[in-house]
Amino acid sequence: MTTTADSIRADLDRKLASIRNRRDLTDHAKQVAVARAYEDAQTRMEQARQADTERFQRDRQRLERQLFGAPDSIGSDAMSQRQAREMASQIGDPQAAADAYRRAVRDGDKAYARAIASHAADMATIPLLGLAWKGVVEMYAQDSPARAEALAQLDQLREPGMGTDFTYVLPTPSEMGRLSPGQVLALAGDDLEVHGDAPSAA
Repeated sequence: MTTTADSIRADLDRKLASIRNRRDLTDHAKQVAVARAYEDAQTRMEQARQADTERFQRDRQRLERQLFGAPDSIGSDAMSQRQAREMASQIGDPQAAADAYRRAVRDGDKAYARAIASHAADMATIPLLGLAWKGVVEMYAQDSPARAEALAQLDQLREPGMGTDFTYVLPTPSEMGRLSPGQVLALAGDDLEVHGDAPSAA
């Protein structure tokens, strides 16, 4: 069964409700049990984020290979591809890249056209300034339905936990009050034993 951020959050909510409903625990014992449950959920959430990040990276690499990967080659073909990549990397202006791409397509130079598009894709990742480069990548993708589909999928990928993605953020339990993360960690490591339906080792 795959552990998701939602399942971790729901499991924490169940544990917190169970701890809060116990009448046999002192306030301090409840606070310790809550801290342990929270720290355990934080650890599991980080593991889930890491797993999702690795999946994102694999998907991105797969789609980038579909878009820009060169066929296996040896000898002069391999050298031509390296030269094409080196030439493309020297282009510093998106309009110049677009013009060079059109010429490469007209001349039937697939290696250079692919290298220009790959370079443009790298430049397109630069915040704000990269927007002008996307047109070159889109021209390249429009030349093939398979490329267009791969680019559409690539554009939809979002790195987990980045920007405004709060999927992996857990709300701090009220019992933690204004405690710092370090204080919460210290509380979770308290030697106090809390038996029964509570978090592990609690």
